[in-house]
Amino acid sequence: MIRREGAKIHGAVGDLEYVLGDLADVASLRRAVTDVDFVVSSANSIIPSGKTLSVKRISDSGYEALIAAAEKAGVQQFVQSSVPKHPIESTVPELAGKRLIEQRLQSSSMASTIVRNPAFMDVWLVMAGARQAIGADPHATTRRPYSVMKMWQYMMGDLVVKHRLMIAPGGREQGSVFISTYDTAQMMASMVGHPNAVNRIIEAGGPEWITWAEIADLFAQKVGHSVKTISMPAWLASMGQNTIQPLMPSAANVLALVKFVATWQPRWDSQPIVEEFNLPKQTTVSDYIERNWNIRCT
Repeated sequence: MIRREGAKIHGAVGDLEYVLGDLADVASLRRAVTDVDFVVSSANSIIPSGKTLSVKRISDSGYEALIAAAEKAGVQQFVQSSVPKHPIESTVPELAGKRLIEQRLQSSSMASTIVRNPAFMDVWLVMAGARQAIGADPHATTRRPYSVMKMWQYMMGDLVVKHRLMIAPGGREQGSVFISTYDTAQMMASMVGHPNAVNRIIEAGGPEWITWAEIADLFAQKVGHSVKTISMPAWLASMGQNTIQPLMPSAANVLALVKFVATWQPRWDSQPIVEEFNLPKQTTVSDYIERNWNIRCT
């Protein structure tokens, strides 16, 4: 489903049939799910585009309309991307929004599969100060024309290469089971039509727990000098979120996620999920950097 006429998914394998649909347009959603057996959805509200969209509108009324349309159309299974649970999620709009979607799906007449994933390495390596780690995928979040993302990369994107510094949400020893967006897509696709995935919540990340200190060492190998970490404590991200919320809600949403990553990330063991659903070997942070590092990206 695409929102604009003529849009294409670059690099897609096989022939795709494109349909127009927008979470803000109920009629378009009804048309989009007609004669559809499975819905796989990863639409999010981290950085809403357009003045009329918001986290609440996308995660609440937008998804309500999509799920209701899918139920009415007789969709067999709805696979939804989501996020880990945490006590602070009520103050993180994206997490709170995803939980609303989960609750709606769990009360649905359709079979549902919820795939919760931790921080995306594709996004957070760039956010840490290395725009040279932007993935090659033209649809990557960090390549999209969001003013917030452009501003962040303008201010922070060359910290690693030019200043030998890296932002570490929560400090050097904080980390995550970072997962690549590609691996998440593979995971969600594998759930479609799989009997083991019916009415189930899948909690899975990448193949390793890795700290910011270890990521700094990986960056150091690429740039040829040591890289120091600058701790971004949760309280600082929270203060920034509250300060900027009235002026730039999208930027506040991003800072809320920085707060979440700085506070806590799950330590899931994903190998059982990889084996159960016969997934390919997962991407490590080292693998990702080796494949995507581009020193000319300045």
